[in-house]
Amino acid sequence: MQKHVRWLMTEIDRWEAEGVVSVEQAGKLRARYASTAPAVPWGLLVFATAGAIVVGLGVILLFAYNWDEISKFGKLALVLGSVIAAHTFGIRLLARAGWQAKLGEALTVLGTMLYGAGIWLVAQIYHIDEHYPNGFLFWALGALAMAWALRSTAQGLMATVLILIWGCSETFGFNNAQYWAVLLVVGGIVPLAWRQRSALLLAAALAVIQFLIAVNATYWGGEAHSLTTSLALGVLLLAAARWCTIYRPDFGGGASVMAFFGWGAFLVCAYVLSFHEAADDLLDWSNSNGSDVFLAAGFGWSLFAAGLIAWVLLARRALVLKSISVPVEDWLLPIALVYCFGLAVIGVQALELFVAWSFNLMLLGVAIMWMWRGCRESLLRPTVLGSVLLSFVVFARYFDLFESMASRGVAFIILGGIFFAEAMYYRKVRRETGGGA
Repeated sequence: MQKHVRWLMTEIDRWEAEGVVSVEQAGKLRARYASTAPAVPWGLLVFATAGAIVVGLGVILLFAYNWDEISKFGKLALVLGSVIAAHTFGIRLLARAGWQAKLGEALTVLGTMLYGAGIWLVAQIYHIDEHYPNGFLFWALGALAMAWALRSTAQGLMATVLILIWGCSETFGFNNAQYWAVLLVVGGIVPLAWRQRSALLLAAALAVIQFLIAVNATYWGGEAHSLTTSLALGVLLLAAARWCTIYRPDFGGGASVMAFFGWGAFLVCAYVLSFHEAADDLLDWSNSNGSDVFLAAGFGWSLFAAGLIAWVLLARRALVLKSISVPVEDWLLPIALVYCFGLAVIGVQALELFVAWSFNLMLLGVAIMWMWRGCRESLLRPTVLGSVLLSFVVFARYFDLFESMASRGVAFIILGGIFFAEAMYYRKVRRETGGGA
């Protein structure tokens, strides 16, 4: 029996004992909410999976002890046989219902792990001297193929991690800008997460995409291109989150994940650009001297165009057709996108102070709008987020602008006064709406 159903049954028993419901009503409630699905024995799954992995490692160690005594054909047969056996038993269990399907998925994951180990073992058997990141690429492609064939989130997570390792190996180990890793996650992992409605897989994919874009854009075109590209990606993700709520309301977790990464990328980039040095780099965007500036610019402008189109279509639905509602603070993102890329193209070096202050005002605007909406609608989350963002902005300026103790004291007095007024207004709205004190 699931935890929430067990809690409900306990409550029904208490209601019946206290006379809140009659015996007949209690019986109807128990029949209506009775759990018909068998409980998943997670203890069995965890220990069985761990046992399978440990047994597999033990077998590998035994073979490794006698590895030199085994012929090449025997070694190859052992590698292929272990992979085939794990996948065969796993796929047979996947066809069954209940907990056996979960155990089958764990065995297929073990099979994919053995497949990856087999890549290196085959290279060792036949003394293949190859560019080693390619091993992670082939391993990732195998995991990705299994993820789509079995519709497996676990296989998709493994493929995502392996693609990240491949991209980082190329970038950090060989100084190769690896944009194919980004495209592989976008084209292979994100559609799977969407199809499976897996917020976890989508979060892993977006984290890898943002990291790889930020790292590789720095190699391609420098820090300025990394900032503009990451900001454009954040704006696009927030638009995608709004569209997800329209066309895929059953995937609320996906919309939340995209909104989290979208706001995260935007706020981090805007915060960095609120400092004079980063603003100066942005204005020197056209003079960047990375390894492949044209590739960096292509990625950046593609994300810029996609984000702008998505927000234009959202504006049509929200402002013209009045069919959806978009929070006011969200409209700051496409404005910031156009503003950021416009500054990068203009590149007037004397404007770095103005640019830094403008991004400070953007952050303050988002913070105040979050706080205002949270208090007005009696929502704790935007109220807290706005307060935290406002504190970050003030503390950042505390170290680089407020030089005297007097100016710092005034800044803290103003910040404290804002928080005090916010608390009073939030309490007043809560009382008026019947939410208590």
